[in-house]
Amino acid sequence: GGVFRDTHPQEWSSGGWVWVNNPQYAKDPKARVDKEDNVAMMSSEWKRLVDSHVKITHRHLIELATKHQVLHGKWLLYVKNEDIESDWPKIRNAVIEGKLGSTAKISDSPDEHGSHVVCIYCPTFLDKDELLRVRRSISNNVGMYKTSVLRFKLDAFTHLNVYAKNPWKLRTTSYESGGKKDEECSTLISSWEKCTCATSDSCKRCYKPKEDSDVKDVYPITGLKFAEATVVQSEKVTLLREPENKYDSNAVKVVNGSGKLIGHITKERAAILSLKMKKMQEDLASRNLKLIVE
Repeated sequence: GGVFRDTHPQEWSSGGWVWVNNPQYAKDPKARVDKEDNVAMMSSEWKRLVDSHVKITHRHLIELATKHQVLHGKWLLYVKNEDIESDWPKIRNAVIEGKLGSTAKISDSPDEHGSHVVCIYCPTFLDKDELLRVRRSISNNVGMYKTSVLRFKLDAFTHLNVYAKNPWKLRTTSYESGGKKDEECSTLISSWEKCTCATSDSCKRCYKPKEDSDVKDVYPITGLKFAEATVVQSEKVTLLREPENKYDSNAVKVVNGSGKLIGHITKERAAILSLKMKKMQEDLASRNLKLIVE
């Protein structure tokens, strides 16, 4: 199959992989790193756990990774050798444009099945909304795995050398999403939890983000103490994206009919809303139309 190389200026090769970063990631409020000291402490506790001869479970690794804040992970994709020239640039460009996670890499040589492994990274597996956002973007912006299940692996498994043929027979991926039964990638499924959907409204295994719930159109406003004006019930307001906001590039401000500031959508909801508004703006701009959310 040969060794894959890419001459894009924002890529580099290291350790058998071709890497690409989102250049704006450092400015993202979600940006974080797994510290080497934390990885070392997690590894030490893992060794003690293994030496204790307790029955090792998937949950042990989840709890260790959470305790020591070793939270990075990646969606795993496989690109056939004959498709690499067309598929990898789509992934690379989506990372650079901020549509995926912080980083992605592709193995520079195919595996025994003739496929290259692609890892698309997320900063923390605890942020399930972000994991699903990236999963959806792989389908919608990259155009891959639209009807196939995609699986997510924690970096903690790699740090602890827990691979497919491990002595504890543990599954090495922790989440999955997508497939023919969920083409919208509406649910993030935890591989180590039991499904209780039939008996409970809050199943730990099957996570659905808030925007898919009954309160999906509720957007709380914060920063009212800085308001330039107030509004009364049923008064129309306008929502405006504020990508130049130095505190949050996903900020969405709320103004009244005179353009005076009322406040901002809360950060968590703005992260979802801003992306939706941006996509709508881009779609409308292509038709010489303008988006105003009232």
